[in-house]
Amino acid sequence: MKAYMIKSNKTIEPFGDHPLDCLINNRSLADTQKEILLKMGIELQPEPYVGQIDNPDEYIFFEDSLFFSPEFMQQFIKESRKLKRSTICAIKPGLFTLRSILSTQDIKKFPDRVEYRLQYMPAKELRGEPFVPEPLIIDPDQFSEVTPLPEHVTDTKEFHFPYTDSIIIQIDHWANLWVANIFVLFSALARLRKASPLKLLILALKARSINKWKILSKTNKIGRNCDIHPTAYIEGSTIGDNVTIGAGSVIRMSTIGSGTSIGSNSTIEFSVLGEGCTIDSMAGAFSSVMYPGAVSSTKFLFTSLCGKNTFLADGVIVSDYRFDGKNISVMKNGNPVDTGSLALGICLGHDVYLGGGCVTEPGRSIPNGLRITPEKARTIGKCGIKGDIPGYQRVKKTAKHNVDI
Repeated sequence: MKAYMIKSNKTIEPFGDHPLDCLINNRSLADTQKEILLKMGIELQPEPYVGQIDNPDEYIFFEDSLFFSPEFMQQFIKESRKLKRSTICAIKPGLFTLRSILSTQDIKKFPDRVEYRLQYMPAKELRGEPFVPEPLIIDPDQFSEVTPLPEHVTDTKEFHFPYTDSIIIQIDHWANLWVANIFVLFSALARLRKASPLKLLILALKARSINKWKILSKTNKIGRNCDIHPTAYIEGSTIGDNVTIGAGSVIRMSTIGSGTSIGSNSTIEFSVLGEGCTIDSMAGAFSSVMYPGAVSSTKFLFTSLCGKNTFLADGVIVSDYRFDGKNISVMKNGNPVDTGSLALGICLGHDVYLGGGCVTEPGRSIPNGLRITPEKARTIGKCGIKGDIPGYQRVKKTAKHNVDI
């Protein structure tokens, strides 16, 4: 069987990168697509136009910006073969579609389905005339993670996030790139929930416990030549080669790229760190993605995406929630778009630096190469000479009280 990739001229702002060059779980989308198809025995062909495909055998074709998990692609092809006719991929609305930021994906939305640019063509004798593909609707929802929330934050009283190994997302915006990375991390939980009783028994024996957290800690994948302090706690994570993790740090359900350094008492949860990243002591990240070379000293990076060689100084505050209770909006093609999400941080382009004291609003993106520091009125340059500091007043201390002079 062959697969044809339809080439596009898209770029993902603020990076300016083509979707195929974007990183998902520390691998380019292009390499991810090739590996998944190769393992399924599907040969990926050069990029044609749809009308140029001349193949009498069964095949699939899709747009180059499409990300899919192996489980999803296998199900789509299996169900299409059962129908014995041409199909177009669609998914059923549900929790997955609610959290996958559909509004920034260039896809077709219907009341009963969402259609993606992935089609299956059967052998020539089964195609029929005229050529009208039938929507093949897949339900990606499998499990969900529930987080309790105070009533004054959301009227639902809790936040539901899906975890499934059946993933399809079109990468048309940085928000899609961010959520694709997060879904991949959660998919490990889905695979564990679906694991055979024998595999679970082996993990329980390794953990010498039936406690789910202890079992999860036995799913770690640790690379070579790592320097991990014995007091660090790692759970359900993949650690690359030559990684350093300091004392008291916590790494949960995350991917850490080779050569990354994580200081002491840091917390990384449901995040992807690229190669050669640096997380200073007592810093951290939650549901965030950092490209290779990113450095962070900020206390916590929430639901954000940082490009290559970015720097967040100590004291940077990343906001990911609106006080008015409305959804976060992002800019796409010069227009604001409602993401449908109550929480979403920022996106830093490649080589962006944020100085200490910077505060970012949710859903904002910063173009490549900018170096941003707070205004001078908020920084101290010189001390000791009157007039050096805006609003400066020298205070003379007396035995009883202070007197401005």
